[in-house]
Amino acid sequence: MEFIAFILTVILISLSGVLAPGPLFAATIAEGKTNRFAGFLIALGHAIVEIPIILALFFFGVIIATDFIKSIVGLIGGFVLLYLAYLEVKSKKEVKPARGVFTGVIMSSLNPYFIIWWLTIGFKLIMDSIAFGLIGLIGFIIAHEFCDFSWLGFISFSSNKSTEIWGEKAFKILTAVSVTILVFFGIYFIYTGFTTLLY
Repeated sequence: MEFIAFILTVILISLSGVLAPGPLFAATIAEGKTNRFAGFLIALGHAIVEIPIILALFFFGVIIATDFIKSIVGLIGGFVLLYLAYLEVKSKKEVKPARGVFTGVIMSSLNPYFIIWWLTIGFKLIMDSIAFGLIGLIGFIIAHEFCDFSWLGFISFSSNKSTEIWGEKAFKILTAVSVTILVFFGIYFIYTGFTTLLY
């Protein structure tokens, strides 16, 4: 019963992070417009980055990440997000993005808040999983990844369906939403990166 309660806790807390609009969410909307399965590919790229982090935290403890490293990652990530927003503005409906897994890797590895989440909230959940041994670790990974794949898959499918049903109007609205989110986080990452470096 305690293990079931732990898994339910993992799902609820994971969803609280997954459901929040962010760069990954925006990228999934963007690619989902022309590829209904983009969410699953992006989630796979996301998993490629985060599963090694989960294993490292479980077996070796907290990964050392200095403020300087976080700042550099934030600056690079911010500029990448702005560039993706630029590509999204230029994209045409008939052009099908094929970034998929690569998008998931980039959106995760260049997001300093993704790392911070794992070093705080995520690390607490991993520590709780230790009480159940390797079964706890495996259960944690499956439950967390299930949330990522389900939500991002749903987002890309919804984005694709909206475009199919409402046509050009939906395409433009979805583009505006994804570009706005990408630009917001791009500027935010750059600002916080520079602020941390300066102070």
